Amino acid sequence: MIQDRNNLIHEDNYVKQWRERVDFVLSELQRSSFDAQDAAQNKLQDWLRGIMNDMQEVQVSRILVKTPMCLTGRSFIPSCVHPKELNLDWLKKINFESTSTDLELLQRNTVLERENKQLGKELLEQKLLLLQYKTSTEAKLEEARVREENLIISNEDFKREMKQQAKETNKLMKQIMEMFQKQAQP
Repeated sequence: MIQDRNNLIHEDNYVKQWRERVDFVLSELQRSSFDAQDAAQNKLQDWLRGIMNDMQEVQVSRILVKTPMCLTGRSFIPSCVHPKELNLDWLKKINFESTSTDLELLQRNTVLERENKQLGKELLEQKLLLLQYKTSTEAKLEEARVREENLIISNEDFKREMKQQAKETNKLMKQIMEMFQKQAQP
């Protein structure tokens, strides 16, 4: 019976096989994720190239708006329109010069806005420097005031001390004079 039971036990290691399968599945998921990411990035690059091409077309159109327009009815009206129906009165109402000046104004406004922002930054820097200067100046003035007060106090102390010494000197001089007078009297 023991021999039959041992024959039923598989000698294959299922844990190892499961690990191999899990590793394979994870590596395939990672590969497919990288492939999807590459595809999305290529799609984005194509989209950006398309936008750049459109931007170049827009720039060309903008250049055309800056130059004076010369339009004829045949340049933008299809040939299938019969000449009898052709009415170009509405062209007189269009002011192409105002379009170009509006565009120039818009461009100048963006330049002025940039300059305004730059000047605002410089103004803030100047205000900061002024504030730093004021605080350092006030600190130096306070320090000078304290030094002046200390000098005045020390000067007054010196004057009092000198007066005291002058009094003592006068007192000693009187004593010396009295001693001389006593010695001079026989």
